[in-house]
Amino acid sequence: MGRAILIIGAAALAVGVIVYSLIECARTDSTDMRGLRKGGWIAVILLLPLLGALLWLFLGRPKGTAESSRPARGRGPDDDPQFLRNLEERRRQQEKAEKLRQWEEELRRNGGPGASGGTGPDGAPGERPDDGPSGGSSAGRSDGPTDGSPGSRPPRG
Repeated sequence: MGRAILIIGAAALAVGVIVYSLIECARTDSTDMRGLRKGGWIAVILLLPLLGALLWLFLGRPKGTAESSRPARGRGPDDDPQFLRNLEERRRQQEKAEKLRQWEEELRRNGGPGASGGTGPDGAPGERPDDGPSGGSSAGRSDGPTDGSPGSRPPRG
């Protein structure tokens, strides 16, 4: 009884090796195979069942088969550098839009240009504040004294 189980186990192992070798040979790219072409290796595996399978495993399959025998998979979005660049650019644009919205809201609250729905000097509604050296909002900032005190420029004529 124990001998029969041993024989059946060995036969199952042999069939498993043969099936594995046959499938791996069929899935391997022809240009990566060593020795014979794909049809030749399949014929060797089928005509010399266990010996052909072992020959394929040791002599025929490409080196480094752990990576090369697997089908090429698409990269996930978090692995794609272009996707990550686009994501970062979108985040920056959203930050700029939010900052601009906050500046406009601050100008409306402080009664700056465009607060009453008027137009700026170029006819556009309101003025876009510029990033000065302070990096903050231009609301409440003056370009210099305009009341005739020292430091003010005389009008040009």
